[in-house]
Amino acid sequence: MTMLSRLREKRTGSLATAIHAISATQPKGNAATVARIATVAVASPTSEKTAPPAKVGAGDTATASRWWLIHYPDRDPVEVACCPEATHADILERHPGAVAAEPFAPTIRQPSAPLTASEETAIRAWLALIEETDPATIAEVIGQCRRDADARDYFTGRAAAELPKPVPFPDDRRCCTQCLNLRGWVCGVATPGGLVSANRGYRPAPDTLQRCAGYLPNGSDKDQRAGRERWPGLTD
Repeated sequence: MTMLSRLREKRTGSLATAIHAISATQPKGNAATVARIATVAVASPTSEKTAPPAKVGAGDTATASRWWLIHYPDRDPVEVACCPEATHADILERHPGAVAAEPFAPTIRQPSAPLTASEETAIRAWLALIEETDPATIAEVIGQCRRDADARDYFTGRAAAELPKPVPFPDDRRCCTQCLNLRGWVCGVATPGGLVSANRGYRPAPDTLQRCAGYLPNGSDKDQRAGRERWPGLTD
């Protein structure tokens, strides 16, 4: 399952939100330190569990927990949060490459300020961009961003990097080929001192973008304003 490219994957059976984090680091001689920057995906548990989190022993595969630390033979552990809670067997079934999994209670870094309206709007827009429409999943993400600084940093970062950017300075120039006054490659309104101040018979560069008071849009231009209206400063 590709966790960072999309939030949801359709599978048979019931759907459950799974919040995954980046890899943990485990220095020699120290306990694992998990940097939780969450992303959301959808998993399909075998059944929903509501039992409170508890320690899982070597032979205990039935206890359900929300948070799991998944171990792999060839990479760092990954932190996963499940909603509803998942059992040890569920986790290993969803992550066939894992060699072990253990429940834990995460340490959440509290945000220094409330989630702003603009941040929430950006997060919701990013969720829409990746076609996440499930209300429960969206609420889960927003709720986590309100109480978890790492999750907020992750989602706002994805929104900033991936949402379409507005053009800061829209190019409103037009080519002479879009102008009805271009007749046989000659400007039909060119006169000395006129709207197009040039000698009669003036042949402009037809594909050069420019602003011209004599511009008269043809049918290909969605903006049908004439040049004097569109660029009033040219005739001041």
